[in-house]
Amino acid sequence: MSVPETLTLALLREAEFKGPQLGVLGDPIAHSLSPAMHNAAIAALVPTHPKLAGLHYHRLHITAAELSLALPLLRNKGFIGLNLTVPHKIQALELVTQLSPEARQAASVNTLTIDGAGWAGHTTDGRGFIEALRENSGHSVQGCDIILLGAGGAARAVAAACLTENCRSLKVYNRDGARAQGLAEALHDPRVSAHEISKLGLPSLDAIIVNCTTLGLKASDSSPLPAELLQPGQFIFDTTYGSSPAQLIRDARAKGISHCDGRAMLRWQGALAFQLWTGTLPPAAPMRQALGESAL
Repeated sequence: MSVPETLTLALLREAEFKGPQLGVLGDPIAHSLSPAMHNAAIAALVPTHPKLAGLHYHRLHITAAELSLALPLLRNKGFIGLNLTVPHKIQALELVTQLSPEARQAASVNTLTIDGAGWAGHTTDGRGFIEALRENSGHSVQGCDIILLGAGGAARAVAAACLTENCRSLKVYNRDGARAQGLAEALHDPRVSAHEISKLGLPSLDAIIVNCTTLGLKASDSSPLPAELLQPGQFIFDTTYGSSPAQLIRDARAKGISHCDGRAMLRWQGALAFQLWTGTLPPAAPMRQALGESAL
């Protein structure tokens, strides 16, 4: 059978692949630009890295209930590397044979590599965030106050990276205050505090505000925080992205506040994952073009 643009578990069982493969698993997954980004990188590299010929990166719609079935199947189908997105980054912790130090610290997995008959878990989200922030803001998180919205897998990786890079403080806000508290306790650092997102007050004027909630994946999503809390001097980093700017990005733009969406982070975490799979760091230019970063 010809391989469709998006694979489900049922389609995966019937599919046949020639040579090693890569893919991203998530639910939802239709919005993902990872296949376009990685396949553009592969096409650019093949002339100088012929061993990559035949390698293809697939989009896989896999639900949380299907993840434990999909991972061994993908291993048997010849996949050599995977990315995980919502809602798999925490669940995967129990399904891998080993964890990298970064994934263990973040208690989150976004990248899988072959490990014997199973998978090893890594996270490139944290470093991807740090590199994307430097690229778009011109500075790191060192000495900065971080306002982190969300407490899921991406938030865990970003939080761990911010602490490693010596942020001044890290305030975790989540709709479920208990979940925010759980993340703060797991990080076990005096710079971290947990709060319900409904109690978010005016952030400091030099704060870095990072949205790690899923609000922004759809054009109809509301902003994760009121526009009146945004002030010039802050930097807004929305880890989501879509075909049109999210409400948070539109609010920041209207107030003249420096900002970026999740495409740069996607590119960086993807490039770092690609390096884990192949030993080669892919070129940025074709990935940028595939993501449409210049259009933002």
